[in-house]
Amino acid sequence: MGYDKNLLKKFGLQADPKLKKSGVKISPTMNNMANPTYLRQSSALINDALKNGFDVLQLANGDIVTTGTKIVVTQYNWNATKGKLVKVKPQLMREAKGKMPAPESKTHKKESEPA
Repeated sequence: MGYDKNLLKKFGLQADPKLKKSGVKISPTMNNMANPTYLRQSSALINDALKNGFDVLQLANGDIVTTGTKIVVTQYNWNATKGKLVKVKPQLMREAKGKMPAPESKTHKKESEPA
């Protein structure tokens, strides 16, 4: 035992207040995880991100990182007068979709009906 005390004196650890305190401190991260407001807001944020297809990472310090990709659709039409492709604006795309005829639905005939 004498050797251990000498070793502690040599490194100056006997006076370290951290060694004398045996109380357990609650870290700020633990406080966040126990805070009902943090839990409510973080769970809502995480659920929304997961529903939108994002990857979610909750760090030990309570930070939340979401990553994902956004799909961008751009339509180009050939303009014969200009001789080049022209980007179609979103409003024009919606109007074009409205003017397009609906696809014909396949009707199934009953076996009792003549073909």
